[in-house]
Amino acid sequence: MTGHSKSFHTSDGARLVYDDFGSGPAVLLVHGFSCQAAHWSFQRNALVAAGYRTLALDLRFHGRSDFRGSGQRVSRLGKDVGELIEHLELVDVALVGHSLGVSVCLAYFDLHGTDRARSFVAIDQSPKIVNDESWAWGVRSVEWANVWDCVNGRFQWGNPSVEPPMPPHVGQLFSEVGGLTEFPEGAVLQLLVDHFTADWRDVVPTLNVPSWVATGRYSPSFPLEGMQWLADTLPKSSLSVFENSGHCPHWNEPEEFNRELLAFLGTTL
Repeated sequence: MTGHSKSFHTSDGARLVYDDFGSGPAVLLVHGFSCQAAHWSFQRNALVAAGYRTLALDLRFHGRSDFRGSGQRVSRLGKDVGELIEHLELVDVALVGHSLGVSVCLAYFDLHGTDRARSFVAIDQSPKIVNDESWAWGVRSVEWANVWDCVNGRFQWGNPSVEPPMPPHVGQLFSEVGGLTEFPEGAVLQLLVDHFTADWRDVVPTLNVPSWVATGRYSPSFPLEGMQWLADTLPKSSLSVFENSGHCPHWNEPEEFNRELLAFLGTTL
């Protein structure tokens, strides 16, 4: 099955757009906050060439999908993923999430379990963002006392100075398909609050499918120890650290990332 820019309507009436390329075992790509389906271009091309049906969803509020005030919860986005999987009658789908997309995938698993999943890929996202007495590996500098200022842009969270410069090929991609979404002030504040304050740690050990955790050596957001915890706590998982990347190893080092992604997916068929 080939094509792109297809759409479906969710149970609450939102129109969501997704790309659908290639044929073979299904891989569903779930982007991060302010990104869009087209930003998976490097992976899409490699996956299709390797014989995978490659699906990439524009999450609600992003890209070509509806922007509506309702549903500003990670759990609603996870339900959207579930409804797309049901709409397409997918079985044995590999879920690949980046950043917010990892949390969306964890929400999907929390709601629907792993019956339709073949494997899971988590790219640079902690299951808990706020640091406190129970967790020290969330986003750097984010604590309960400042989380409201963080989501409102009044407090510098993370350490963006360690993020490697944008490679020319990523700049070219942005020039072709559009860069990160700039939301009107406060438009997705509820979603950000929900994302920042959620805790998916109890979901992680329930995932009984092969998983792969990927992060960059220079992630501006997450300490390596937290990514190691995620890989150790997922029942069937491994960790890869990309030495020349920050938050987006699938952009910064696409050839190396794709090589490891395809190797991982090949072990789950």
